[in-house]
Amino acid sequence: MQKSKNKHSETMDRSETNDSIQYLSNRWSSKINNFLVLCIYEQNNHYHDFNKVFKSHKLEGSTGFLTFKDGLNNKSFVIWENAYKENEELFAKLRLTARNETISQIAQNVVFYLLCEYERISSKSHAILKEKQLIEDSIYQMEKVLKNDTFLAEKPVWDEFNSWFRLQIKECILEEIAISIGFNEMERLDVQELNKLFYHFLTKNFAENKEFVSKITYIVNGYTQEWVDKIIFEFNLETSTIEKIENLLCFKKDSFQTSDLLLSTIRDFSFNFTIQDHLLVMNSAPYQSVRDAIYKKNFGNDGDIPWPATPIQKGNTEGFIQIIPIEYNHTSIIEHAIVKEAWNRVQLLSDVDVDVFDALCSLFLSKARHNEEIVEIYLNDLLSIRGLKPKLGGDGRRGGYEARQREQILKSLTNIQSIWININKAVIYEKGKPVQTTLQGRTFIFKDYTGEEYGISEETCRKKITFTIDKVFAKYLNGSARQVALLSIKALQYNPYRQIWEKRLTRYLSWRWRTQARKGDFLQPNKTSTLLESIGEKMNNRTPSRTRERFEKAMDTLLEDGVIASWHYEKWDESIADYKGWASIWLNSMILIEPPEIIKDQYRSIEKKQKVRSDIRQSQQDSNSQKRSENIGEQIKITRKILNLSLYQLAEELEISAPYVSNIERGIKRPSHKIRTKMIKWLEKQDHKNKS
Repeated sequence: MQKSKNKHSETMDRSETNDSIQYLSNRWSSKINNFLVLCIYEQNNHYHDFNKVFKSHKLEGSTGFLTFKDGLNNKSFVIWENAYKENEELFAKLRLTARNETISQIAQNVVFYLLCEYERISSKSHAILKEKQLIEDSIYQMEKVLKNDTFLAEKPVWDEFNSWFRLQIKECILEEIAISIGFNEMERLDVQELNKLFYHFLTKNFAENKEFVSKITYIVNGYTQEWVDKIIFEFNLETSTIEKIENLLCFKKDSFQTSDLLLSTIRDFSFNFTIQDHLLVMNSAPYQSVRDAIYKKNFGNDGDIPWPATPIQKGNTEGFIQIIPIEYNHTSIIEHAIVKEAWNRVQLLSDVDVDVFDALCSLFLSKARHNEEIVEIYLNDLLSIRGLKPKLGGDGRRGGYEARQREQILKSLTNIQSIWININKAVIYEKGKPVQTTLQGRTFIFKDYTGEEYGISEETCRKKITFTIDKVFAKYLNGSARQVALLSIKALQYNPYRQIWEKRLTRYLSWRWRTQARKGDFLQPNKTSTLLESIGEKMNNRTPSRTRERFEKAMDTLLEDGVIASWHYEKWDESIADYKGWASIWLNSMILIEPPEIIKDQYRSIEKKQKVRSDIRQSQQDSNSQKRSENIGEQIKITRKILNLSLYQLAEELEISAPYVSNIERGIKRPSHKIRTKMIKWLEKQDHKNKS
């Protein structure tokens, strides 16, 4: 009896072990020497009948394609780090081969995803599956893109994966050791004995334990699936058309001559073109005021404060914007030299700064999972998103961007870093209720991953920058206060010197359409003088016809480029232009500007509706017959479809990322308790609207 009791006290059952994993990791993980798990892959072991592979995956009913379908059972072996360093060149080649194999499998997954999307859109399989060489070429081209133009090309990504993988294995093996010999026996082991036992368990499990290999494989597949989801999101593959899918898969014969078409298409998708060449940007009063302040440059003295300042007066928001260089920390004595620099910086402000400002915002919204996250982007991304092309090298290939272009980006970043916002009065919504508040801070904060703020310079921003948003903007991205809008990419790509009117009108209309979305009154007339004022332009009193001609040329350009769907004067008699003084009448004329269908489609759900369709009622009644906590993804998807909401619209309402919503709907991810509760409340809210 005593022996049985001792055995019971020395041995952990499975439930106890699960509760003690964190304790195991903290207590013994640090004692385990660094090790590597190396996999030796057979050459070209995945080049076979892809049509058959594709069909078998679909028959299994899997929502995603596994990176390691057959497990990590390719001649895997474990070595200590000191042994690795003794023959580093050989082992490094094996690691690179394994990494390339993983990327190849991910490329295959992305290609299979596109084939599924093609079948979904066209209701038929594509002919590429009948030609082995074509699909192999597609996977190869995608593999090249992943290696060269995505986060998989970055060493820190793989270092982070290796550290994570090591930790998972440590926890699994330490758990097994604890079950086998008990905590007390583990306590008696010294470091050398513990490492020897750890190595024995690990090598034996990889060699003989299929259950262990399956468990590790499952964990690794979960990690790599997040990579695949990130690639699908960054390339905006969820909203691809048949034509775009064909280009990405190199279906067209001329696409096989070079990978340039594929690369350029992928780069176009990498900037969160949420839908049909539109970026997602903030749309709050402070955000729009900053854009206005940059290109209008209406800065002046504000009382005893020496910094350049311009007022904010939009709706129920009041305050001012200042230019305060980052060198001033708001606690030190104001130095004349810094004040002088601030006034000089006002003169350097330009429409390029607004382009970079919108680019930073869009990239942050596409990458950040929460408002305090620090995101990383390449400087070249800020050039590419503006439609600038790298110059050609001597051999006809891209030679890179010019030094002056990079310098211009750094100047814009410095200008943006100098902007300080002080909101004296603002109304935001917390839990659906209006709350008056005051706010102050910068727009974007440039921080490294340790949280330390740094100044923009050639030294600190050679290739990449890391940044987040400050408190003012963060307040307008929380809960029901979240305010974002679609902005045509043309706003960033119009020439900042010759097409200023087009740039500014595109931004103003984007802001105005979003503010009108709740009423659904997109065709509310615009006063001509208001449009001119919004872009910082005035009537040429000597030759007013020049102003009108330039304005109408800008509107026609927006129409040709698809920024607007149509425009025309309301109740304007052209004969008035034949009389003296016509300009004042023209300034007071009204113009109807219709947004493109994509804007109306995306904002349709924001419009306040008096009644909900009967099919919503039926859906909610059916949904309420089950527990809200069951099949939450399916319920969310059904309700979203009935409400005609896009993934991005629903994500905005739930305050989570669109890819996360997509994964929950497809059953790939299980929402956390917090997210699940939020989704249940959202469903109940729709049910309440239906009943009322």
